[in-house]
Amino acid sequence: MSIICDIACTKEGIYFMQLSFLKKKSTKKITIIVFTILLFLLVSFLALYQTQFYHGKIWTYLGTSDDRFHMMRIEGLYHSLQRHQFFPFVNMSFMDGFGYIVNIFYSDLLLYPAAFLRLMGFSSAQTLMGYYLFVNFLTFGISFLCFYKVSQKYLNSLVFSFVYTLSTYRLHNLLFRHDLGEVGAFIFLPIAMLGIYEIFYGNRKNWWYLAFGMTAIIYSHAISPILVAILIVIIGLCQYKEVKKHPKRLLSLGWAALCSLLLSAAYFLPMIEQLRHTKFVLTQSKGILPKGATSFFDMSKWSLNNGLGEPNIGIVLFIAAIVIVLSFTKIKNKAVKDFALIGVILLLCSTKVFPWVILNHTPFKVIQYPWRFDMLITLLLAIVVASDPLKLFNSKLAKSGLIVFTLLFAISASYRLVQGSSLQFVDQSEYNQLEPFSIGAGQEYLPQGTSLSDLQRTPHKPQIMAGKAKISQFKQYGTRLSFSFKNAKHAKVDIPIIAYYGFQSTQSEGKVSNLRVDKTNNNLAQVTVNGSGKVVIDYFETMTQKVARRISFLSLLIMIAIIFINKLNLVDFGRIEGLRSKE
Repeated sequence: MSIICDIACTKEGIYFMQLSFLKKKSTKKITIIVFTILLFLLVSFLALYQTQFYHGKIWTYLGTSDDRFHMMRIEGLYHSLQRHQFFPFVNMSFMDGFGYIVNIFYSDLLLYPAAFLRLMGFSSAQTLMGYYLFVNFLTFGISFLCFYKVSQKYLNSLVFSFVYTLSTYRLHNLLFRHDLGEVGAFIFLPIAMLGIYEIFYGNRKNWWYLAFGMTAIIYSHAISPILVAILIVIIGLCQYKEVKKHPKRLLSLGWAALCSLLLSAAYFLPMIEQLRHTKFVLTQSKGILPKGATSFFDMSKWSLNNGLGEPNIGIVLFIAAIVIVLSFTKIKNKAVKDFALIGVILLLCSTKVFPWVILNHTPFKVIQYPWRFDMLITLLLAIVVASDPLKLFNSKLAKSGLIVFTLLFAISASYRLVQGSSLQFVDQSEYNQLEPFSIGAGQEYLPQGTSLSDLQRTPHKPQIMAGKAKISQFKQYGTRLSFSFKNAKHAKVDIPIIAYYGFQSTQSEGKVSNLRVDKTNNNLAQVTVNGSGKVVIDYFETMTQKVARRISFLSLLIMIAIIFINKLNLVDFGRIEGLRSKE
């Protein structure tokens, strides 16, 4: 009997020991997660402190950088949400109500958190400060998780998140240029890169990382997907032998491309529709690739200086590029070796070393500035640094030191930016003063023939261009404009909105013509009225827009369902006839 009790006690003891171990392991895991989250929050704040929070002032080139433009985008989305228009196509806050169809070409997807802050009562300045914190934190978190997915090494993943998120080029975009589109692309670029890695080097069945990552980049920034596509082609060429041996890797790439195409249909189909109906300023833009390229000397000088005033990759990544050139043959890992080589080549191509003039009249001209490749260079070289193929940071102390120095370099760069142009500090009250006509230097999304200066001088009210009529009770509520008329005789009336495709007069009362474009008067909307009645103009979702949105939404649901089913092993897709892998 005593023996049985001893056995029971022993088994019970073992059970409790195991339970205790699991609890300790779980506690340790939670502690690490909490620590990492708090660390990312702290560093996100420290990286912004000098420019966004110091003495309650904000550093900015008001009027010349893109922050005014993006603030108006946020403001327009905020006002649309107030009117319960959750997916607006035209931003009516621009140009004092004349409207700007920037939403079609520049997705608002990433701006919803900022718009929600405005709905909560925060000012424009406070909203942008909070949004910058959110963007920094999100970039830290996603880059860390993506690298950890492959490496399974905590400190290496931490190194990658710091080197990538605090990279000079990214901070240049965030703090100097205020290019929220490209900064948004930085958030999702690691996800796309994880998918590219899995397709060409790892488990090709994880192609959905590329699908989701590429889709998010498309909804963030119009130019960045082109850069990623170029990267995919280059990596595919580097892995030619592997792809030839396992052609199903190309099939996975095709699946990723198809799904990304379906998921982003809500973006590119409405854009194509607008381009078919209207000639925009962007369609006549001349190639500026050669002029946009910098010299190799300037790029090197700016990088070693680690300044934020010019586009560069920063001192950490520039030194990494030099080390790669000197020790390339010592890199053994195929993927890391390819990324290192591509990173160095793109670094050279981002300067005048590459003859950009030969591509000036090709579709590549949409890149505008060759230094945009700094985004890909930053990603690739950050991967190489974090992978540490030469074992230069083999100890925990060395990795921790690199993390600390990366942070100090970022803070130093921010401090020197502020000290170099201290007059650019403005109070929040001044920063809150929005400029509705800040539509970007390129004015890309205005119809050709539209004069911004003329619009600024145009009274925001209906104007009789020909004939006679008495107009009264003019009102505007977002995209909806209305006014009453009487005693009208073939009166041609210009309405104070740009006549983008989608605006209609179908809800009008009385003898009111269909809406047309007055090309002689800044492409404003025009109707012809007779007698008495009421003109009602509003923007109606086109059939293309409706179909595109449903395609993307249904594709998202299907993809999530398939991934969910596959992860839970509810269905073994490999056993379904015709889907069994033969690799």
